[in-house]
Amino acid sequence: MRILKRRFCDIPYIMYTFLIIQSIVFLAMQVSPMGATNIKTIINFGGLYHSYITQLHEYWRLITPIFVHIGFYHFLFNSFVLFFLGEQVENLYGHIRFLLIYLLAGISGNILSFAMHSDSVSAGASTSIFGMFGAFIILKYYFPHNQILSTLAKQYAFLVVLNLIFNLFDSSIDIWGHIGGIIGGILTGITLAVPKQAKYYRIIERISAGILLIALLVIFLILGFLRTC
Repeated sequence: MRILKRRFCDIPYIMYTFLIIQSIVFLAMQVSPMGATNIKTIINFGGLYHSYITQLHEYWRLITPIFVHIGFYHFLFNSFVLFFLGEQVENLYGHIRFLLIYLLAGISGNILSFAMHSDSVSAGASTSIFGMFGAFIILKYYFPHNQILSTLAKQYAFLVVLNLIFNLFDSSIDIWGHIGGIIGGILTGITLAVPKQAKYYRIIERISAGILLIALLVIFLILGFLRTC
């Protein structure tokens, strides 16, 4: 029984759950009358749309875009990264912490996007994916002597910087959502800490990171609503 329990705990079932949810949503969008890439379809399935949040008070749109994708390649790429990176992050942080990192990073990215855009529609798991990168990269600071973690963190940091540079030249990509996701992932990762390794984290850092995350989310929300004034 203990062996079976241990094997179950080792399975990244939160990552699989997220993967299943976004796959179901994508398939539903594909069979919808207007198609998965139609703006109305994206909005109807929960895409981020500034006016619907400020005027119709559909605040759930700060969460649902995490599971909505615009087209097959968008869905395939994000699912691929979620599958491989998500397993690593979930194994390091544990199931509940990974759940919080993924969702809070996604929400952070969506809120920053909400603050910076007033007329565009956006969606995708990339806000949460950048948050996973952020939560992994920050581990290099707390575990500098772990060569495997340090090497992977350097590689992921390079990929993130390179991706953000390319984002600057592609107006169709929501760079603010990516930046918000990274910030959310880093701050959530620090606040929660790696289980059974909390001794490497200073309590003042964890508290400060949590307070900073909440403060930023409130500030960006206010800025987003001020755009309608």
